Amino acid sequence: MTPHDKRTTRRRFLGATATLGALAVAGCANSGDGAGGTDPTPTPDESMTDTPMETETATETEEMAAPDVPLVNYALTLEHLEHAFYRDGLAEFAEDELMNASVLSEFGQQIRMEVPGYLDTLRAHEAAHVDALAATVEKLGGTPVEEGEYDFGYGTPSEFLGVAQALENTGVAAYAGAAPQVVNNDILAAAAGIHSVEARHAAFLNLVNGDLPYPNGVDEAKSIDEVLEIAGGFVTSEVDPSVYETGEDRPAPDRTADDGVSDVDVLNYALTLEHLENAFYREGLAAFSDEELMNADALSGFDESVRMMVPDHLATAGAHEGAHVDAIAATVEKLGGTPVAEATYDFGYETPSEFLGVAKALENTGVAAYKGAAPSVSNDEVFSAALGIHSVEARHAALLNELNLESPFPAGVDEPKSMAEVREIAGQFIVSG
Repeated sequence: MTPHDKRTTRRRFLGATATLGALAVAGCANSGDGAGGTDPTPTPDESMTDTPMETETATETEEMAAPDVPLVNYALTLEHLEHAFYRDGLAEFAEDELMNASVLSEFGQQIRMEVPGYLDTLRAHEAAHVDALAATVEKLGGTPVEEGEYDFGYGTPSEFLGVAQALENTGVAAYAGAAPQVVNNDILAAAAGIHSVEARHAAFLNLVNGDLPYPNGVDEAKSIDEVLEIAGGFVTSEVDPSVYETGEDRPAPDRTADDGVSDVDVLNYALTLEHLENAFYREGLAAFSDEELMNADALSGFDESVRMMVPDHLATAGAHEGAHVDAIAATVEKLGGTPVAEATYDFGYETPSEFLGVAKALENTGVAAYKGAAPSVSNDEVFSAALGIHSVEARHAALLNELNLESPFPAGVDEPKSMAEVREIAGQFIVSG
């Protein structure tokens, strides 16, 4: 590669990461009240206006395209599908039809009234993802895939909600399967922020379809071929699979930690958080009876069907955190390290409502912590497992936001927190250890 090529490729890379950054900070925030309503589009700054020099031919441009273009186009294919799904479905069904979907018959007014606004928020998120990913492909020197033609097969509002659930859960598995192949850390970090938002979407849609918001302690990943086969069930236009071929000579991912932080260090950092969450649920569920939790003041706006779910959903979240502790501790030992021990904590709650509020704060912090640390993990197996935990933390957070009368998915891209920021937050609860 010539010096000119390097400068051009670097301009493309900087533009691409700026585009995804714009998505995170500007394009996807919503009001938090489920209203959605707008179709946020990232606004490129001047660093994104660089274009290939006129002397470059199309062939030269494609040859210079960054190795992550096929993976970003793969994500764009899924986001096109999801955006078209919500756009078309929300144009077909009126709000009262969605609120009165038969699948929602067991829910009271609180949940049913939220559904149309939340679905519109999901539409806005997917639209912003489409715009940002397409701009990223262009800045990396590639050609963005276009929206296809689809047949989603629903005929009723309940069927629409069922397909939404399937699409969002597939999206979670798709990002988890592709992320370990991403070469560039900045693109990986942005993709991780979308991955957890897909998990938040999926958790709410699982809930309204009568399923567990978080059915597993670690979300599974699906390969590109598996996901394209699922997506192909909805795509009626022709698809060129060569667009997603990554090639055998692509460079290895550059996931590395700063300042000499090892995978064991990152795992012990994650283990510190999982110890804290595990102790939180263990102690809180011992302190409050099921009846006290169901009758928490924070849940007064929900009908009995939702309140009755809460103790079991909290117990499941606690079981997940306990399993995370065991798995991460075993991995630290396998890598030759010494797992950090559980500390002593003071979580500061006195009532069931305060307990639910702290749970929300801890789970959302966990999402930000995993997103911030994941690009530092060099071991592929450890990284993949961390992604599976990351999305489960996001599912937990979505439900707890909902129970605390906040949007399950407050932004289109989840923000990361640094290790220092997370340790400062966790330190408020740690009294020894």
